[in-house]
Amino acid sequence: MNPTNYITPKFIEGNAGKLFSLHYAPQNITGNSECFVIAPSFAEEMNRCRYMGTMLAQLLSRNGFGYLIVDTYGTGDSEGDSKDVGWDQNCQDLKTAFEYAHTLGYSHVSLLGVRLGALQVMQILPKLENVNRLVFWQPVINGQAALTQFLRIKIAASIGRNEKAETIGDFEKQIEQGNYLSVAGYDMSPELFKAMKEAKFLGNIETCSIPVAWFTTLTSADRKTPRSDLVLIDQWRAQGAKIDHMEIIGPPFWQAHERTLIPELVDATVKYVAGSKYEH
Repeated sequence: MNPTNYITPKFIEGNAGKLFSLHYAPQNITGNSECFVIAPSFAEEMNRCRYMGTMLAQLLSRNGFGYLIVDTYGTGDSEGDSKDVGWDQNCQDLKTAFEYAHTLGYSHVSLLGVRLGALQVMQILPKLENVNRLVFWQPVINGQAALTQFLRIKIAASIGRNEKAETIGDFEKQIEQGNYLSVAGYDMSPELFKAMKEAKFLGNIETCSIPVAWFTTLTSADRKTPRSDLVLIDQWRAQGAKIDHMEIIGPPFWQAHERTLIPELVDATVKYVAGSKYEH
């Protein structure tokens, strides 16, 4: 059978509108099959990570796993516009995707969070039942840091146009007045701004006793995982969590403007999930 026969695009019902889903199925879905629901990153990072996601989907399906990604409301091919993207709505849509995966015949459903998607996984985790395991790619552990990085795009653009340079404080004032921010073609709502700013990984770690695979990408062998990540991992383990932390050498694929791939990360992820299949 042609491999494309295992790829099913479908619109599913979300609570705000129709959501576009893409399901890569293994050749056979059995009573022991596992599906990975993807929590994508945010804005332009999400677009830059798409091909890595495709590579992962193809390799997972060839190794007997399912892969499901759903465009949250206001993104991709789902209904809504960028101004409609909200933090709580994204989390709800991720929950919808997780529940939809259970209807596809899988007895095991796991979550794979990419960058900011990992932070949203942690936020909805207490609301989910029967999560098999978690996989994180370069997780963002502090929403404030991610927000500041995103807003710097707007600051750099204004400097490039020789306009008066705005500050993070200026953006805060606009948000407090109920205005949207336009950043690199994305309209950020006050709700999204405030919720991202307040989101923290640490606040949810005590809720999780699910096995975790945490992948950190380093640009060279002499670089180290950020200390803040290592501290959080230690704190989480102290809560009783089972966390396997792995480092992969490769470029920051979520940042580069040109297509940047790390096949080693895809290979390591699939090798890991296949080797630890249902051991817990």
